Amino acid sequence: MENNLLRIDEYRNNPEFYFSKGLRCANKKNLNDAYKNILKAIELEPDNCEYKFNIACFLSEMHRPKEANRVFNDILLNFDPTMYDCYFGLGCNSFEIGDTEKAAEYFDKYLYFESAGEFSEEVAEMIFYLKLYDGISHNNRFIRRSDNSLRKAKKYLQENSMRNATRELYKSINSNPFNVNARNLLTLTLMEQQKYNLAGYISRTVRGIDDDNVWANCLCIYILLYSRKHSSVNKILEILAWTDIADRENLLCVATTLIVFNKIDELITLLEMHIIEYGDSFIYSILLLTYALTKNKEKFNEVFEVLSVLDKTNNELVGWLEYIKSYISKPNEEISAIGEYQKIFCINKEAYDTMYIPMKYQELYAKMKRTKPKLSKRDAPIIECAMQHREIMYTWYYEMEIIGILNDCKAEAEESLEANDTGVAAYSAALEFIYCKQYCIEMGKEELILKYDISSITFNKALKKMNFRLLK
Repeated sequence: MENNLLRIDEYRNNPEFYFSKGLRCANKKNLNDAYKNILKAIELEPDNCEYKFNIACFLSEMHRPKEANRVFNDILLNFDPTMYDCYFGLGCNSFEIGDTEKAAEYFDKYLYFESAGEFSEEVAEMIFYLKLYDGISHNNRFIRRSDNSLRKAKKYLQENSMRNATRELYKSINSNPFNVNARNLLTLTLMEQQKYNLAGYISRTVRGIDDDNVWANCLCIYILLYSRKHSSVNKILEILAWTDIADRENLLCVATTLIVFNKIDELITLLEMHIIEYGDSFIYSILLLTYALTKNKEKFNEVFEVLSVLDKTNNELVGWLEYIKSYISKPNEEISAIGEYQKIFCINKEAYDTMYIPMKYQELYAKMKRTKPKLSKRDAPIIECAMQHREIMYTWYYEMEIIGILNDCKAEAEESLEANDTGVAAYSAALEFIYCKQYCIEMGKEELILKYDISSITFNKALKKMNFRLLK
């Protein structure tokens, strides 16, 4: 009897059991029970893409198109951009709610990414009629919109406006989920804000699109370090030394990563393989530094001679060469690898490319620690209320995220947030609205007012009190 009870408990905690049960209910045309069982599976395994896709399909069948579309978009953004059937679902749901402009865009994306897909004939027919009767034609405009948002994000980053940059990067990816540069830059931007868990989702999608993407693999190492997966960190660092290098930017991206993690032998291997192809003043300076750090005098002298004649006009470089030459003759003296790397980066007037700025990545490495935002007892009811109203597609780390947002709001608010009985729901709704705005989730004010059963006046007052800059 005791063993049987244990087996029942195993089933109760097995998401696959509920998922299979949900599909059986669906086969019997019992959509409500199917939905409940798959919802239970998602509660047990929130990041399962198959469960998410099926719950979105059930929501579509149950005539809840807005909710379904949020889940479809979440899959494409955070989990699997290659799940092209999501575009078909998004298009159909948008058409159902009367947003023919959006429907045309999603159908356009479906044909662009999956021209020979299961629904390609139906989609082509829908696009034809949308053009004929509504005069709607997209012609892949989403690619241009994505690139425009990426350009705006880079401008905001130059201005050190991290929140605006993050918002534009999410817009860029929502427009074109295959914009790998936007995904990599978003991964870096989220890590700089110490949002490592969200960065992890985006990073995985890049490697799903392009497993050999050098920048994505370098960024992945920092996420693994945060997760304390040190053996995986060392393994990837060793592989990086032998990775295929397509251009100078990729070479410097790997070089910066290796030197930040103090993998000097691996860096020597990398540079020796590519020095002929990419041998300019900066690359030779890095190689010289590695030989100095390993006290390899013979190879140091060879590279020193090359570099001495390569750029005689750079007085700062000439000065550094004399300094590093004196260092190698002092066996007991130690220097900082990353410190000298930053010096020669500036001396050689290297452009500030986000793929390999040593100062940025050294700072990122230094900040790699687990950070759990604190929640005061007074604010606990706001978070509890928000969690009770949590949407299906919000990530496993939603609670941590909204606590962080609430703390930011309190720091920036012009007056204290009084979380009395009537105010709790309003602040929770406002908090969820800010979260959705920050991560480009389509959740309107009207939906939140209905969901939390509050008045529009109360909701707007809560937003105003929070005074969050993102909303300005």
